[in-house]
Amino acid sequence: MAATRTGLLGLVAIAAVLSPLPAAAHSGGQPGPGCVGCHGGGDVDIALVTAPSSIDPGETVTVTLTVSAPGSAVAGVFVEADVGELQTLGGEGLATVAAGLTHSAPKPMPGGVASFDFLWTAPAQPGAVRLSISALAANGNGSSSGDHGDDADIDLVFGCSAQQYFLDFDGDGYGRDDAPRLGCANTPPPSHAAAGGDCDDTRDTVHPGADELCNQRDDDCDADVDEDAIPITLYPDGDGDGYYGAVEGSSTDTQVGCVGTPGYAGEPGDCEPNDPSMHPDAQEVCNLYDDNCDGRVDERVRPICGVGWCAREAWTCEPDDCEPGEPTPETCNLLDDDCDDELDEDVVCEGDAVCIAGECRAGEDAGGGSGSGSGGSSGGGEGSGSTDDGAAATSQGRSRCALVSDRRAGPGMLAIVVVVLALARRRRSR
Repeated sequence: MAATRTGLLGLVAIAAVLSPLPAAAHSGGQPGPGCVGCHGGGDVDIALVTAPSSIDPGETVTVTLTVSAPGSAVAGVFVEADVGELQTLGGEGLATVAAGLTHSAPKPMPGGVASFDFLWTAPAQPGAVRLSISALAANGNGSSSGDHGDDADIDLVFGCSAQQYFLDFDGDGYGRDDAPRLGCANTPPPSHAAAGGDCDDTRDTVHPGADELCNQRDDDCDADVDEDAIPITLYPDGDGDGYYGAVEGSSTDTQVGCVGTPGYAGEPGDCEPNDPSMHPDAQEVCNLYDDNCDGRVDERVRPICGVGWCAREAWTCEPDDCEPGEPTPETCNLLDDDCDDELDEDVVCEGDAVCIAGECRAGEDAGGGSGSGSGGSSGGGEGSGSTDDGAAATSQGRSRCALVSDRRAGPGMLAIVVVVLALARRRRSR
C-alpha cells in the first residue's frame, strides 16, 4: 500500500546523506526518532509499500521502506507505529527497541538506494496507523558535515475507507492545514477535525466562519484583518504593551472599541501591568524575572556548563555560578555517563551481548547477521552488510554526528555506524 507524508497515501520525501569513512557514532542505531539537529535536511526520497497492499484488521503485512538518495553511501532508519505491532525480519539490518525499530547496521546504498523490510500487525478492529519514520544518509566525509536527516509521518488505514483529518488543538472544530492525517471515514482521531483552514489553532475564537472582531486579528481566517469588525471590550493597559492584568480585568473602567485604542488593551495575561517589557508575548531573557508571564523564571536561558550526564544549569545568570555534575562509569544506555562527550564508548556487556541503541543485546536481539543486504529489496550486494557487532559497538563515540562504514573484515565487508539526533542528557535535580 503506497503511503503519504503527513496523512496522504503515496511516496514520502525524507532527507538524508550518510558517511563511509572511519568515524563512528551509534553503531547499533538509536532509541527514538529524530535525525535533524545533529544532521541537516536534504533531498532523499522514501517510499513505503505493504504486501499485501490492502490491509485487513488483525493481519500481518510485510512493509518495505525504500530510501533513495543518489550519491549517498549508506542509509539508516528509525520506525515507530502508534498502533499495532512492529517486528523485524532476518537479514534486514533492523533491531527492536522500546519505541520501535532501529537499524542495527545501516545498509549500503548501491546506486543510491537501500530498502528495509519489516513486519507490522494491525489491531483487530478497523482503524489507521501512523508510521513515524526518521532517515539518515551519509555523504562519505566522516563527519556530520554534509549529512542530512529528516522525519516523516506515513498513515495507513485498515478495514475501512480513508478520510483526511486535521489536528484541532483548540477544539473549535477546525484544524490546521499543516498537520493532516488519515483515519476511518466519519471517525476522527482524538483532537482532530474533518475541516481544515484554521489560521490560529491556539484560539477557539479564530477559525473559518468566526465573527470578525476589532482586535487586529484575522478571526475568520479569510486573510483580511478587522473587515466589518465587531467592537470588543477593552481594559486599562497602563504600560501600553497590549495586555491587561488580572486587576485591570476586573476594572469598571472599560471601553468598547478596537484594539489599538491608547491606554487600553484587548488581551489578558499581563503579569506586570506597569512594565512594558513583561507580557505574554515577550521573549524570556536571563534576568531572574518571568518576562513572558508563563509562571516560570529564566526557563531555558540560564548558562549551562558540563556535557552529557554532567550538564547543569546555573542557579543565577552568571556563568561562574554554574557547577558541572560528577561523572559516573559509562554504561549501555545512550547517555554520556562519564561526561567525555561520547556515548556508550567501550561499554562491555555480559557474555556475547553487544551494546545496541542503549541496550545490551545478544543473539538475534543484537541484529546478528541482519546487516546482510544481498539482492532483492535490501539494496545491497552479497555480504555487503556483514558486520562485526562487537567491534562496531566499541568504536562508538569517536564522532557522535556521523554515519560511517568501517572496513574490518576484508574488502567485501562493511561495518556501519549510525548517529543519534542529539546527545542525550540526563539532569540531576539539585
